[in-house]
Amino acid sequence: MITRADRANPLRWYLAALLIGIVLSLLEGYPLLKFQAQRLAEIVPALGLLAWCYRRQPAAFFSEPVLSGWYGLGLVGFAAAALLSGAVGAIPWISLGFLGLMLLQFGLLPLLQPVWQRHGADLVRLLALFTVAVLGMDVGIWLLARAFEVTPYAWVLRPEPGGGMAEAPYLYLNSRWANQLTVLLIWTFVPLLQQLQQRVIVRQRRFWWVICAAVPLLGLSQIVLNQGDGALLAVVVGGAGLALAGWRSTAEGRRLCWMATGLLLGAGLLAALLSAALNAGDFFTEFAQRGAEQLAPAAPTAQKRIVLWPAYARAVLASPWLGAGIPAIAPASPECTPHNLWLALLHWTGLLGTAAALALATAFVPRHWSGRGVSVMALPLLLSLFVYQLVDDIWLRPLALALLLVLLPGLKLLDAAQPSPQLLAQQKAPQRWLQRFAFPAATYRLLAVVGVLLITVSSVVPGGVGFAPSALVTMPKAACLLFF
Repeated sequence: MITRADRANPLRWYLAALLIGIVLSLLEGYPLLKFQAQRLAEIVPALGLLAWCYRRQPAAFFSEPVLSGWYGLGLVGFAAAALLSGAVGAIPWISLGFLGLMLLQFGLLPLLQPVWQRHGADLVRLLALFTVAVLGMDVGIWLLARAFEVTPYAWVLRPEPGGGMAEAPYLYLNSRWANQLTVLLIWTFVPLLQQLQQRVIVRQRRFWWVICAAVPLLGLSQIVLNQGDGALLAVVVGGAGLALAGWRSTAEGRRLCWMATGLLLGAGLLAALLSAALNAGDFFTEFAQRGAEQLAPAAPTAQKRIVLWPAYARAVLASPWLGAGIPAIAPASPECTPHNLWLALLHWTGLLGTAAALALATAFVPRHWSGRGVSVMALPLLLSLFVYQLVDDIWLRPLALALLLVLLPGLKLLDAAQPSPQLLAQQKAPQRWLQRFAFPAATYRLLAVVGVLLITVSSVVPGGVGFAPSALVTMPKAACLLFF
């Protein structure tokens, strides 16, 4: 039953608005307009959260630090590095838009951690339902496309007998973007499983067990059906980390982790059987072959990792400290991005920006794995996210960014027996110079507002992100779709 307190949960309405935006984007077939619709599906709910943060606040909101100084230093340091690299690079106004996006996302993150502390149990169930809805749509559309012999993840028009044109619905512009949401959402079943095991959920348990089992089944089916090699590798590593955590846990934690791992294995087997029944290829036997093809010697124009990574690595060496601005394309690269988080950060913001980005992780990467609450999914989610970011670029896509805004603040929740965030911030930052970066919540709210202003400026000035592919960030044979 939904309590009055849970109805006031802003992330409940954020997820509802995001889901509505995703569904509405199905109505648009033209790829550029679909991309714009998904941009709006991400930014409008985020602006709603920012507006919610401007309600009446207690005095502590304006004076007491909410996170350690390392996070504040990382946010300010990354902003300064991104601003400098963009100013000296070839795409200053585009880089300004991406800087604004970073300030909005990471300015909101400290403001959403208290929401997780108050509504964590409710959000666990909401995220599982959201996952089933989104992944269910994706797998359902794939199966329909297969039944009607339509290419999935593509804008397909077919002539009708009356002379008109019929459009086949699709949700993502390519399968990689679909895999990104799966990597982020598949672990939402773990804290839900914990609630079921601990009997936190006492009503409609059969329904919630179905939801709990459906999340890994839909996630792995989506990966197997569209042959997401990097996504499968990421989920396998996350699952291995979860099993290892169970081996080192108490009896209750072991039961949770090993049952979650068993659900993953069972879902993987069912996904393989579904793929075989549909004659969609033997995914698991072809996995190693497809991975080897990406690393085999290839022509300089081939769109393979063996070509992309050296091209971006050479560009990093050309400007190691400042970078070239976000999201500049490296010379001789055949694609818009390197499909590797670290090469992207180094090329775009240099060593200074990458070091600052690592400091930002102090807000959502726990020092120790916790077997309670939503933190149980921190280990597998962060492991899979780290692995997947070595071969893809989740942090540049609208819907993936929209989910990161919800998930990251919940990965490092404090137990009730621990000191307050304010006391922890003081304990972790005894140095006076670092304590200056232990900002109150009001400061992060202001930085998020500055981010919105930078996005607006970059959207309207010539040479900014605009509302169409930019000539400044475009490949010879294809348009690079910028988030901003």
